[in-house]
Amino acid sequence: MRKLYHFLKNLLLNIYTFLKPFEDDRLNAFLFISTGMVIIFIIKLLSLSYFDKEKYLSFLARQYTGKLTLKSERGEIFDRNGIPLAVSKKECSFYIRPTFIHDKKTFIKIFQKEFGNIISTTELKKALSSNRKFTWLKKGVDGKLRDYRKRAEKINKQYIKLTEENPKLKDLIGIMPEYDRKHPYGVGATVVGVLNAEGKGISGLELYLERKKIILGDKTIISGEKDARGNLYITNPDALFTSYKKGNNVILTIDANIQYIVEKTIEKYGKKWNPRFINVVLMNPHTGDIIAAASWPFYKYGEKRDKKFISKINPRYINAPYEPGSVIKPIVLAAAINEGLITPMTPIKAPANYRIDDKVFHNEFRGENVTLAAWEIIKYSDNVGIIKVAQMLGKERYYRYLKAFGFGEKTGIEISGESIYPLRNYKKWRNVEFATLAFGHNIMVNTLQLANAYCALVNGGYLMKPRIISKIINDKGETIKEFPAVRVRQVIKPYVSNEMRRILATVVEGGTGTATKLENFYIGGKTGTAIKYDPKIRKYNRHKITATFVGAFPLTNPDFVMAVTVDEPKVPKNMLWASKIAVPIFRELAERILLYEREKPDKYKYYFNGDKMERKPINENFPYKKGYRKINQ
Repeated sequence: MRKLYHFLKNLLLNIYTFLKPFEDDRLNAFLFISTGMVIIFIIKLLSLSYFDKEKYLSFLARQYTGKLTLKSERGEIFDRNGIPLAVSKKECSFYIRPTFIHDKKTFIKIFQKEFGNIISTTELKKALSSNRKFTWLKKGVDGKLRDYRKRAEKINKQYIKLTEENPKLKDLIGIMPEYDRKHPYGVGATVVGVLNAEGKGISGLELYLERKKIILGDKTIISGEKDARGNLYITNPDALFTSYKKGNNVILTIDANIQYIVEKTIEKYGKKWNPRFINVVLMNPHTGDIIAAASWPFYKYGEKRDKKFISKINPRYINAPYEPGSVIKPIVLAAAINEGLITPMTPIKAPANYRIDDKVFHNEFRGENVTLAAWEIIKYSDNVGIIKVAQMLGKERYYRYLKAFGFGEKTGIEISGESIYPLRNYKKWRNVEFATLAFGHNIMVNTLQLANAYCALVNGGYLMKPRIISKIINDKGETIKEFPAVRVRQVIKPYVSNEMRRILATVVEGGTGTATKLENFYIGGKTGTAIKYDPKIRKYNRHKITATFVGAFPLTNPDFVMAVTVDEPKVPKNMLWASKIAVPIFRELAERILLYEREKPDKYKYYFNGDKMERKPINENFPYKKGYRKINQ
């Protein structure tokens, strides 16, 4: 077009120069300008009629036609036993067009004959009083959509007939199909997630499954016509009621009953101690299945969405990294045993004061120099002893084992929002930093990472990929995809894993976690009391802690690994220990979970001798009883 314009311009100038029909230059100029404008007009007309015809026809069509996008039913989410955790319920939403209803008394009279038992006169009058072209009358009404639609059409026809208003007003009242998300069991908000007002997932599995287009059904676009005011009218209302493909259903590894137990328990302790948060993750160590996961404070389905709503739906067990403290010590010991550097009975000297560069570390024995068996370092949670073991490993090997156990990288869980802190390269570790890494400082983990690492400690040495989705099925019950258990890698040898189970039992039987001890079952685990860094005072604050207990049970053949994290509990100073905070929660949960599991047929039958339950050790040396713990003279 531009080339053509310049060509014509030059042509006209040449004509004007050589052909001057009038002696008056002004008349000549007027003639040629007018001629040029006519030519340009003709060219533009040709462009509109032929070259850009489709473009402008499409633009014109958009002015008087429109589209309505409808979403089909969202897939449902079930627990491992088929208990529905999130389902979609089809409901009817009534709307009216108040500005087009002039004789409101007549309309109310007709309306009440059809829907008086569903929508009150007060509700109808309130909606009619608004000066709007469109407003919702009532949402979430149960009933048959097709029947309601016929009754709405009847109201429209009767009103137009009685008032003799514009017969083109087809939908003074109408009904739209909508799907409301329901949670029959009322648990798992930090796992399942929630939807926003538009029905879109904003957290948890609802968000993940939507992004992966697993749970969404077909989108349907319905055409309609617009009036002069831009209001859309559906030309084929029957299209609203056509059945469309529903989204796929998802079966989780979660047990809704255990999830309920976990949520009720942490809610009780949350109200008691008012911490920043409490996290619990319960896993099957052999498959990586997440059986329950929760963070307190949590959102309860159906409650008002206040200013704390976003915080409550936040899955902190995967996105609130913290310094774990002494729960890292078994990882260090397992690595050293796996490398053949020590055995559980290797004597380790733990002096009362141990200097590294400009930092002095103290053991757990109040100024006494002691020698401990390696397993006793875990039982008594001795910092100096574990520093000595870490130094035997060396920085590079310790770094390698931390990575192998899954720290510093995402677990790959299907819940949206996982957050991690990468491990700093071991070449950048200062000696003091390396020492503190041995007892869980200068490293950030989330609760799921910790639980998964302990699964590898007790399941024979295999790091599992955490699994929360078991399978995907369609609306007919046919399996679309299964998610098998995945072994990521072998971290430690099976015999080392067996030794670690025995060592972890000593913590509960006579160490820092004795309050966890159950009468009929062995539990093994480790406490961790991490003093938190306080940016206000620019140093670690003894009054702010993160208390953790991670353990496995029943320890003879673990079915469960559970991690409990309590951040900044508001308790007296003498209570600021994991043994006082995390351990009671763990014990109560373990007891209730085992009680629930024992109700299942043949579960844990090997613990019974007739009608009496007995503790069944792995062997006579389980747990370890003999140690060195000699006082150095």
